Amino acid sequence: MAGGDEEIVCNLGPLFKCMGIVTYLGSAGSGQSCKLGNQITIASTMIGLVEGMLYAHKAGLDVTTYLKAISGGAAGSKSLDLYAARIQKRDFTPGFFVNHFVKDLGIALEECRQMGLALPGLAVAQQLYVSLKAHDQGNLGTQALVLALERLNNIELPKSES
Repeated sequence: MAGGDEEIVCNLGPLFKCMGIVTYLGSAGSGQSCKLGNQITIASTMIGLVEGMLYAHKAGLDVTTYLKAISGGAAGSKSLDLYAARIQKRDFTPGFFVNHFVKDLGIALEECRQMGLALPGLAVAQQLYVSLKAHDQGNLGTQALVLALERLNNIELPKSES
């Protein structure tokens, strides 16, 4: 996610490729805007993933079977692929820290405020992740969102080893 002078970004392409795929997005600041949009999308996706898992559990479904059933359809996602099994194993090892996510979501909310853009899903996600920090869980991975929603509902997903 790169923004700035296109010629400079192209010249730095070989260096950027050491870190991943380079996508040129436009003028300076465009890369940051793309990153914030990415974080907004992930935050909302994580809420949907965890809420679906909690619903399935409360409805009496086997959560692993539920996840298998939805993974091949429109609900399938990279977040489901990366985080569902970790959530079930209670593995909150960070790929990305809650503390960093709270920072990014706060920046996104401020950008939205300045744009006059209301994104209530983003605001809810940020508050749920802030609640993890309030419980000294900021150094966990973003999949720890399940802990906040479990507390809110006074339920806990069963641990799975698979």
